[in-house]
Amino acid sequence: MSDEAGFEGGVWDEIDDRGVARIEIDRPERMNALDGGASARIIELCRDFATRSDIRAVVITGRGGSFCAGADVAGMAADSASTGGFDESASRAIIENGSRLIGAVRSLPMPVVAAVDGAAVGIGASLAVAADLVYATSRAYFLLAFVNIGLMPDGGATALFTASLGRARANALALLGEKLWAPEALDAGLINAVVDDGVALTATVDRVVGRLLKCSPDALAVTKAAVDAHSLAGYDDAIDREIAGQTQLLQSPAFGRALAAFVGK
Repeated sequence: MSDEAGFEGGVWDEIDDRGVARIEIDRPERMNALDGGASARIIELCRDFATRSDIRAVVITGRGGSFCAGADVAGMAADSASTGGFDESASRAIIENGSRLIGAVRSLPMPVVAAVDGAAVGIGASLAVAADLVYATSRAYFLLAFVNIGLMPDGGATALFTASLGRARANALALLGEKLWAPEALDAGLINAVVDDGVALTATVDRVVGRLLKCSPDALAVTKAAVDAHSLAGYDDAIDREIAGQTQLLQSPAFGRALAAFVGK
């Protein structure tokens, strides 16, 4: 039963009578890729949830068979074509917006659960792994394909993935653009469980949230903060490096050619 629900910017939000908040990306024409409006809405929701004592847990997912296919490259290509490319100011604004998005999720004091079905790509992969607990279907996958378009991982990916996978496996994803399927992601320690399909995913997440609701909210918040402080001690430095590096790369000829090729398709 829901006492609050709405749709804005390609994002559904709902808060049920147990205090469980849900954020669902719903942009099927873009495989739930995020444009500025969708990102802004998720940031707004997270900042609101963070101030509310009645919200006990947050679930993030995507509708229509994809979690999130990353940034909306089609929109970026259109913007680039209309302006002749991205200057330093526009490039920095793009990367800082992604950093704010993941930062807003990480700043939530209550547990965050990601339910991943289908693609979790680019900033979408960071969005999933920024959660405290991650559950996925067997057809889900994680992909950091930035190098294929002349960019680097952002949204805290250089810290988030390395913290879970270790340097060697994180480099395979970041430098080679390897796709990591959910069963492999489970074996590598990136996610918590793999289930057969979307129905099983919903049931699993509901069970996990039910267990969280039986715990002290204060104990969960303090525990979450302690684990993050140790495992992601370098997160802020990683964000600074990503902003500097990606701002430069967004202005590069290699990325310009990648956008032109995308438009050509």
